[in-house]
Amino acid sequence: MSTQPRGVRAKGWRAPNDAVRRALRWYLVCNLVALTGVVTGVVLLSWVVARNEALRDAEVTARAVAETIVVPLADDDFHARDPAALARMGEVMENRSRDGSLGDIKVWADAGGGRATVLWADQRPLVGQTVKLGVEEYAVFGSQATVSRISDGENEGSQPERSGHQHIEVYTGTRDASGAPVLFEVSIPTPGLSEEARSLIRIILPLPIAAVLVLSLATLPLAVSLAHRVDRGQRQMRALLVNAVESSDLERRRIARDLHDGVIQDLAGVGYSLDSDTRQLPEGGVLRAHLTQTGDIIRRDLATLRTLMTDIYPPDLASRGLAATVRELAIQRDLPAGLVRFEIDEPLNPHPLVDRLTYRAVREALENAVRHAGATSILVRIAQDDAGVNFEVLDDGVGFDTTLPSPEGHLGMRLISEMMTNAGGTMSIVSSIGGGTRVKGELPTNHLSLSST
Repeated sequence: MSTQPRGVRAKGWRAPNDAVRRALRWYLVCNLVALTGVVTGVVLLSWVVARNEALRDAEVTARAVAETIVVPLADDDFHARDPAALARMGEVMENRSRDGSLGDIKVWADAGGGRATVLWADQRPLVGQTVKLGVEEYAVFGSQATVSRISDGENEGSQPERSGHQHIEVYTGTRDASGAPVLFEVSIPTPGLSEEARSLIRIILPLPIAAVLVLSLATLPLAVSLAHRVDRGQRQMRALLVNAVESSDLERRRIARDLHDGVIQDLAGVGYSLDSDTRQLPEGGVLRAHLTQTGDIIRRDLATLRTLMTDIYPPDLASRGLAATVRELAIQRDLPAGLVRFEIDEPLNPHPLVDRLTYRAVREALENAVRHAGATSILVRIAQDDAGVNFEVLDDGVGFDTTLPSPEGHLGMRLISEMMTNAGGTMSIVSSIGGGTRVKGELPTNHLSLSST
């Protein structure tokens, strides 16, 4: 008899919309990641643009001050540190920087070997000092180049009122009135850099955000439709699997019934007739010996057919339960005591299809361990949690190389593995030559349900 109600049909499979919800969650997550990436990119881009603009403006300002103030006033008297020449430079620079747009001003002369001497500075104690400049700054000497960088104001020599505030340090190379190379250094505060970046963000950001949102909304119906199609495809595949398993069980019952009612009955009848005819022949005759041998062959074949019929006929999992049916495997095959150990968590309440696939996988793995592996110890584990059923069959047999094609007797495991995959589960076989074999499988139950129709 079938272990499944007759009213059950493939269309009774119902996979709740977990797949759809999961797909939509991933869709929303991906859109959120894309939106976050766009926002981050716009913020970084705005900051880079604002920073580059601030550096460019600072370089233009420094170049203008160097050309209009430093070049005309840096004459021979200035190089000789004439008080009047220094005073003229200080007066003009003070007027120019009175609005706070310039600070930490220095005019350097090349001292050779990467060193420079301060000809004039808005901080008087620095005048006359000779220090080693950075490679990039020193390279500006004798050229019309300009280098700049944003600093936090903690550099040595910064004015106290500017320390700790972000500003741009600009180094501009030029030649003074006498043609000597000089280096003009100035610090330009950047109080508007952050505000400029924020302004750019306010201008640029709405467009890509709107584009991402519009694209998300436009593709949402397509995503929902695709998710439903995938869900329908999965349900149809599992429905086909249910039909395949049920059809297989029905075919097994038919074959077992045909064996029992046909070949087995006929061979049993022949065996009885041979026994009867054999007893009527004289002892020691050649014919009697021949008939006795023929009868023995028939009896062995009958025993084999009855065993085959038992193996073919699907077990009554619905009434016996998975745990009890699996334990009976050792009894049916008349295995030695202690060869197989069972660790089964009870009670087990899986799905009918999960019952069948788990039983088939365990039976096949146990059969391979006994028939092909030459195992002396076999452990069968079955457990169930909220997600589904998981099982394990471990043996200490000869093992095999899993990288090679399936050895004789293991094709059934591959077929069962494919069925488990179609049911949403997994199965793996780990083995090595001389290291035994471990068959492990998992079958979910939380997304499967059957309904009567």
